[in-house]
Amino acid sequence: MPELSVYVVDVVFTVPQRRRLTSWSGVFAGKTVYDSLSLAGTVLAEGGLFRVSPVYPAGGNYAPISGALAPGEEYWFRAVFWGSPSTPGYILARGFLEGIALQKNVRVEELSMREEQLELPPPEPSERDGGGVAASVEVAHGATFYRFHGAVVSYPSPWRMVASIARRASMATGLDYRELARRLQPCLELAVDNTKKTRIMLSHGKQVRVFVGKAIYHLACPKTLAEALEKLLQAAKMLGLGGSPGLGLGEVRSVEVKPPKHQLPQPLEPWADRVD
Repeated sequence: MPELSVYVVDVVFTVPQRRRLTSWSGVFAGKTVYDSLSLAGTVLAEGGLFRVSPVYPAGGNYAPISGALAPGEEYWFRAVFWGSPSTPGYILARGFLEGIALQKNVRVEELSMREEQLELPPPEPSERDGGGVAASVEVAHGATFYRFHGAVVSYPSPWRMVASIARRASMATGLDYRELARRLQPCLELAVDNTKKTRIMLSHGKQVRVFVGKAIYHLACPKTLAEALEKLLQAAKMLGLGGSPGLGLGEVRSVEVKPPKHQLPQPLEPWADRVD
């Protein structure tokens, strides 16, 4: 199985003076990362090498900050670096750690980094598909949108989700996951959409429509493909989904795979109960 090293950096910080946020707080987090890399002399020759979370109040509240950052208050965000074959993730993570210490707009209170290994499925679908299985796949999405030939897709499209993870895995590993994505896309359908739609302001006054919340997808496919999809979804908790991951969009907060609640036709069988 291919493995991918990712470097997760959590930053708790304060600001020296009141900072008005005129856009989505992920823009502030992303700019902090870009500026820190620049201060460290780390040049980004390509995109899609890392993602950031929005800025949250310290203490575990998962409601992104809006309005302003106040001096004396602690905030946090997460940056995840995976890089590419030509730009290893650890170089980016190291550059960020060096550069953020030189920042004047943020004061670092706590800084931690850990390395994790993501197990990805093989890029070529197995010829031994095994028996057919079905499951409910519940995904908790942070603010997310997808791009499709110039259009913005602001609902939890399973086809766009699979294509997005496969594209990110391909860029990170140098392997081609397009064929696996094509095999997986017909396996998944949106069953329950409990997400909410809203608009957020990105940089340069541009608004984008996003969805946020839990979506339940119905999965029906050969078992080997179901296992490949689960690995990609687990990887998406680190790599993110959709457009503008470098600006705090596309978080995957949790993935749960459960047996379907309805009666299945032959030859499908309920997949084993799993909760992550």
